Order: sequence, then structure tokens, then C-alpha cells
Amino acid sequence: MDVGSHSQQVVIRETIGTRLESKSIMPPADADPLNIESSVATALDVSSSERVGLMMDLVVKLSRAHDPQEVLRVFADGFRRVQSFNAYLSLSIRGLKAGQYKITRFLSDFADGSLQGVDPWSRWHEIKALRGGILGSIIAGARPVILHDLHVDHDEAVGDMLAPYRSLMAIPLFDDGQPLNWAIELDEEDNRFSVEQLEEAILRANLVGNTVRNVLIAKQLGEASSWIQREIDQIASIQRSLLPAGIPQIPGLEIATHYQTFNSAGGDLYDFMTTRPDGGAGEPDDSWGILIADASGHGPSAAVVTAMLHSIVHTFPSLPRNPAEVLEYANRHLMTKQIADSFVTAFFAMYDPSSRRLRYSRAGHPPPLLKQSFGPGGAALRIDDAGAIPLGISEDVGYVDASVQLEPGQTLVLYTDGITEANGPGGNMFGVDGIERAVKDCTGEPGCIVESIVGSLRAHQAGARPTDDQTIVAIQVEAR
Repeated sequence: MDVGSHSQQVVIRETIGTRLESKSIMPPADADPLNIESSVATALDVSSSERVGLMMDLVVKLSRAHDPQEVLRVFADGFRRVQSFNAYLSLSIRGLKAGQYKITRFLSDFADGSLQGVDPWSRWHEIKALRGGILGSIIAGARPVILHDLHVDHDEAVGDMLAPYRSLMAIPLFDDGQPLNWAIELDEEDNRFSVEQLEEAILRANLVGNTVRNVLIAKQLGEASSWIQREIDQIASIQRSLLPAGIPQIPGLEIATHYQTFNSAGGDLYDFMTTRPDGGAGEPDDSWGILIADASGHGPSAAVVTAMLHSIVHTFPSLPRNPAEVLEYANRHLMTKQIADSFVTAFFAMYDPSSRRLRYSRAGHPPPLLKQSFGPGGAALRIDDAGAIPLGISEDVGYVDASVQLEPGQTLVLYTDGITEANGPGGNMFGVDGIERAVKDCTGEPGCIVESIVGSLRAHQAGARPTDDQTIVAIQVEAR
């Protein structure tokens, strides 16, 4: 049995239960009552210690402070009640010339608990830099100081600010080993501070200084995180604007899509476009370009790369002869952009409505599936020809074409690897097999294909959050 731990528990429970009941930090109502046999430990009665209650009140308030100004106000007010000094003054020499200092806050009389002066973290430039005077002498010594019989009238730096006080205790606050800040306690009574109080104050003030830094860092991180999130949301909004505003009316085809990013912004892209150089609608039987792509990685960086790809593909200078030509063009331009370690997998196809022939080329992208017949039970064929390495890896890549004749009732299923590589609770991936099973169980209508795959995928993930962007494009040839 750990006697020490039980003794500590006794002290804490009695302190909280008797001194701080009004502070709403009592142990739970159903907690076991204190019941320790006298042979095990003797409980020290601390309920009569006013300082213990005040210190507990102080640390509770400090734990709730989320702003540096609030930390300092709570700290100064709490220790005034413990030690009953009249004023608290803090100085800083951070980033100043030798001999200079700034008074960052002055708390006197504690009547309203307010800090006098501006917020030194947000309005540092508005605080006047001082030099000399008794405070300058204290800072120059870089050591703790206690002054009694203090008489400072018409100080060269602070004027009559210190005139009411007869005792001063100055504590250096260290940051990375340097005394960059000072905590100064003042009292109107002479001989107010002792060496014992100074010993305690050195540790206490520096611990509170660390608390201030931690709260400040947390606040800055929160502000930075909010700013970053706003930027990510803006990137996500721009990225989504690159997706088709609606499903295009391609003669003889029905289309459905599913698009979900891992985070606000993602690296997946799909698009439909006429293959005319001017991007116009053209004639009903003009061929159409069909693109699905996936940039490596996640988030804003991947979104930027896919935006670059979108722009490159849409600036192809002439009527493309084949899909491989488009991928080679995109690859050359991505290589000139020096996208570091990023790359893009892509599937680009050209569909001719008059012949129902689909010519395609793959740059490292997962092979599409072709559901062979209309209705449940139809098998799915993997279209895995015309494959080469992803875009943005090597300049000298010869992409190749392949073609497939689409028949009425057949459905082409395009997807990104966020679908196939989605893990279940046991770490097993959904895989192409998962898509094939989902496709087999539905009619082949594009909406049914998408709904079936997404439903099976969610069941496979069992509530787990996706770890990659997930995109599906289902294209069915209308039955005639």
C-alpha cells in the first residue's frame, strides 16, 4: 500500500471540501467519503489555512485564463491577497536597445482589478521605451532586489509613479536563460518584504511567466489555425469551382458523380469538355473529353496541383488527335512547373457519340471498370490497357492510346484510389473487388452505381473517417 499517496489524497480532499466549497470544485457527489484507518495515516487538518484556500482559488482561476492579460491580472490579484502588497509593476526589455525598458503593465490598489496601460502583445509599439532611473538600475543588475526605506520622487524615467511606496521587491523573469522581463511588487509599508518571500517569489513569478508564454503561444496558435483554416476553405471553394457546374448533356450518355475530399481542400479532379480548341459546345456529334485525376498527397498542396492540371488541359492549343497527346502535353507543362515531389495520376478519354467509341490513355491512374450488361448480376471488366507512369515524374514519357467500343446498357466506372485504398476496421482495403461487388449488385444506372459503391464503402469503413479524397464518375450508354 502506498501510504504517501493516501496522505496526499487526505490533504487535497479536506482542503477542497472545506476551504473551496464556494469555488465549485468540490469532488463528485458520489465520491467515496474519506475513510482511512488511523494505523495507515494521520490526516493533517489544513482547513484553517487561509493561504491554502487562496492559492487553490488562484490556480483554478489561472487554469481558466485564456489570455495573457487575464493570466497576469489573476496572478497579481491572487498574490496581493496572499502577501497584501499594494501594487504590481512589470517591465520588459525584449527586443530593445541596451539600457532601455518598457513598463508593460501597472496594477495599483486593485480596486477594480483592471490593468493600466495598453496590451503589450498586440500594441507593443505604442508603449514608450524608457531609460535610466531606479528601474533602469535594477534591470542593469540582472539580479533579484529588495529595497526598503524607499523614497523615489521625481524619478528621471517614471516621475512620481513610485512616490507612494516604501518597499520594493524585483524578480527577473527568464526566457531561454535571459532576464527579458521583470515582476516588481510594491508596498506603502516600509520593511515589507523578506528574503524568504523573495525566494518564493522567484519561483512563483517565473512559473507564472511560463504560464503567460504558454497561454500566449496557445492564443497565437489558435489565431494562426483559424487563419489557415480560412485560407484552406478559400482554396477548397476555388477548387470546387473547377469542377463541372452541372452534368453535361453528352448525346447518348447518362452520368452521375460522387466527390468527397479528405479535408476541406483535396487533390481529386474530374471534368468533361468538348475537344474543340475554343471550348465551345460544337455540334451534337463532336467528341467529348473525359478527365479524372488525383494529385499525390492531400489538402491545399494537392488542390493547387490539380488546379494547375485543370488549367493546362483547358489550354490545349488545338483539336487533339488522341488522348495520349493531351496527357503528354499536360506532363510537359507540369514538369516545367517544378512541382517538387508531387505527381498526378490521370485518366483521359475522348468519346465519339456517333460511333460510341471511347479512346483513352492512363497516366498511373487506376483502371476503370466496365459493367457489361444492364441489370443486377452483370459482370464488370477492368479496362487496364494504355497505362504509363503518372504525370510530373519524368519528361520523357510516351503515353499510349487504347479504345473500347461501348454498347447500349454498358456503364463505365471511373474512380480514384481513395475508394480502393479505404481501410476497414481491421486494416483491410476496400479494393477494386469492393467496387466490383457493389457494381454487380445494382442495375447499372449511373445513380445506382454511385449509390451502391458509396453505400458499400461506408459499410466497409464502419464509421471511420476517410484518409484520402474519394471520387466516382459513372457513365452509362443509353439503351436504344
